[in-house]
Amino acid sequence: MELEELSRFNGWWTLGHVRAALLQRYKRKLYGSIARYLERRQAFLIWGMRRVGKTVLVFQLIDELLRSGVDPRHVLYFSFEETPTPDVRDVLETYQREVLHSALDTTEDRIYVFFDEIQKGRDWENRIKVAYDLYPNVKFVLTGSASVSLSKKSKESLAGRMMTFLLEPLSFEEFLELSGKDVAEILKSPALWDREMEPLLHRYMTSGSFPELVGEDDEEYARNYIMNNVVERVLYRDIPQEFGLRDVELLKSLMYIFAKNPGAIVNFAELSKNLGRDQRTISNYVEYLEYGLLIRLVHNYRGSPLASARKLKKAYLGTPNIALAFGPPQFTATPRLLENLVLMRTGARFFYRNSFEVDFVLVNDDETLTAIEVKEGSGRGLEQLKRFSKHFPERVARSILVTGAGGAHRTPTSTTERVSVVPMWEFLVIT
Repeated sequence: MELEELSRFNGWWTLGHVRAALLQRYKRKLYGSIARYLERRQAFLIWGMRRVGKTVLVFQLIDELLRSGVDPRHVLYFSFEETPTPDVRDVLETYQREVLHSALDTTEDRIYVFFDEIQKGRDWENRIKVAYDLYPNVKFVLTGSASVSLSKKSKESLAGRMMTFLLEPLSFEEFLELSGKDVAEILKSPALWDREMEPLLHRYMTSGSFPELVGEDDEEYARNYIMNNVVERVLYRDIPQEFGLRDVELLKSLMYIFAKNPGAIVNFAELSKNLGRDQRTISNYVEYLEYGLLIRLVHNYRGSPLASARKLKKAYLGTPNIALAFGPPQFTATPRLLENLVLMRTGARFFYRNSFEVDFVLVNDDETLTAIEVKEGSGRGLEQLKRFSKHFPERVARSILVTGAGGAHRTPTSTTERVSVVPMWEFLVIT
């Protein structure tokens, strides 16, 4: 590897600072959690969907290091997505030879190495493991967009050596702050903001969970952005490269089905019949979409996570914004997209469906349950939550009815029923 390949990523070696074009003034909520531990020995892995701001966050961390007095030559950044057949060892050897002019194990000062899209690196997990063990003075910060190779391989090869951080799409609170709103002031009198929040919530649900689309008024541009930079990059590059797939059209067909009907039960037999593939293939490809962070699967709760894993599954989108990439979301899909917002906010793993249905079930740290219903009205949702509480009388700690409407449905309920009724926008901010 030539020095030129490294220096084009590391302008601060000559400038002394990170170029303003690579930074944003706004820092994601996760930034503080990562920055506070930057001096710890363990390597960091920051992973998440494409275009949610991982690379910007990395440049913000580098900017902070340089401002604190770290020698610019002691900070290395390299993107494995921009270089064919890249290798961690080649990058480190070139850096030692051409920039440090000394070996990493003989350098007394702290060295910071940032590897972007690390899953593209050849045999990256073993290379990082060896480098981590050989160079205790080097802080490794890795980012990536594919969950399978990152989470599984890092746990297997880098156990005890790595802390992981998931950077989700923008939360509604972050969207509001990026839109110039004072969230703390809003929460002092939420009811006064119901009307103003409705169009902001719609924009957030449509395209506002990607930082670069906050404030974007051109829906056609937003649609193309999501399709070209997120969906197609995963379908045509990330997943095929990771798993050696050739049937990319099957991936896109499944993605189209899920995008047009988020939150639907995954019926493998029906999908197999309609798409002309066997059920095992369909099941594998659904998992690939989940690994690519394009969809989120939730399972039918049956009293324990193990039992639930074998039951019905629903497929939601990684963010409801993905629906826009496949055409304007239909009015009939809006309730499911609202559910998708709640899923994205809570990280729920379960729903409940037997003789009745509850949208989401959260298993709390103390093994109690929180039941959540998402409805545009309040009547039917309340009844379903009450039935769920009766079905699990000793376990339900709280029930929440999230309404798509504003303050008209901010209705107090009896404390004995333990049901809170909260408008969607407020729920997304306060939880």
